[in-house]
Amino acid sequence: MVFAVVASCATARTPIRGKQKVEVEKMYQFVASRNPEFQREVAEAFYEIGERYGIRGDIALCQAIIETGWFRFDNGTAVRPSDHNYCGLGVRRRGDRGCSFNSVEEGVTAMLQHLYAYACDDPLPRGERILDPRFTFVRRGISSTWEGLSGRWAMNSRYADNILNLYRSMENHTVTDVTVRTIEVLIPDDLAAESEETASNSIFE
Repeated sequence: MVFAVVASCATARTPIRGKQKVEVEKMYQFVASRNPEFQREVAEAFYEIGERYGIRGDIALCQAIIETGWFRFDNGTAVRPSDHNYCGLGVRRRGDRGCSFNSVEEGVTAMLQHLYAYACDDPLPRGERILDPRFTFVRRGISSTWEGLSGRWAMNSRYADNILNLYRSMENHTVTDVTVRTIEVLIPDDLAAESEETASNSIFE
């Protein structure tokens, strides 16, 4: 019986589709801890579009970290931040620019659509249109798990391990309190009046 349990754990796989377990704030703070210029809207897009497609957007964010070098795009890639290409779509060799998208939402949608193509052969969710220009090049349903991306999405045999190790680090990341507290400062009446007079004289003509 013990052997059966051990064998089962050894063959466990992580589905690409499923319910997300890490909230947006933790996703954002995890990346921002390594890249202070990281935009929260990117984390929001991974979470929200992940919900729409039933894709683990929280894990997809970790895949994007690897592909973009913590969203700095300074890891030798020719892809630029303005391309909103978070997974190297269309990059076939070093130096290629790859695909370009008009916004964060479009770029994240294209990436999650590519994962969707790998994970299943279902039609896109109602109302969605294909933004991933490589969607039809994927053999639909070829890999329903993150582990199956190794040697397929990337030739690196440890590609999925790297993604999932990052994800575990994100799960364990401590979220700090970012609540902004308002502090009231009492200003003497004479200074307040002077300030108002100064402001009224500085209006552009």
